[in-house]
Amino acid sequence: MGIYVDPAFDLPIDVTVAIDTVGGPSAGLMFSLGIMDKLTPQDELNGAKVSGTGTINASGDVGAIGGIRMKMYGALAAGSTYFLAPTANCDEVVGNIPKGLSVFSVDTLSDAYDAIVAIGKGETDSLPTC
Repeated sequence: MGIYVDPAFDLPIDVTVAIDTVGGPSAGLMFSLGIMDKLTPQDELNGAKVSGTGTINASGDVGAIGGIRMKMYGALAAGSTYFLAPTANCDEVVGNIPKGLSVFSVDTLSDAYDAIVAIGKGETDSLPTC
């Protein structure tokens, strides 16, 4: 006998995300963090500027994306000082981080949220990097 699990979601709120200018799934992680931010009263970042990238699935796993080098430079140009990168992209990150940008690797949405909280508290020494 086998079991097939099909995640179903019945959220008690309406969530609207303007994705008409987003091409591809690589903003999944940051959209998820943005939604979490809107659902909580805390300011986890405490004013810090964070960018990131990564696909995300229903289990909260962060997946690899393409073009991470250019995304890091774009984040820096947009004023970010921190960047969340999928661990699966670390081979492309190492040796390509723009000066002035701190990059932390994440495997899951939970990892990313923990990183956001640590960045907001100024406690980034224990965060994983590539």
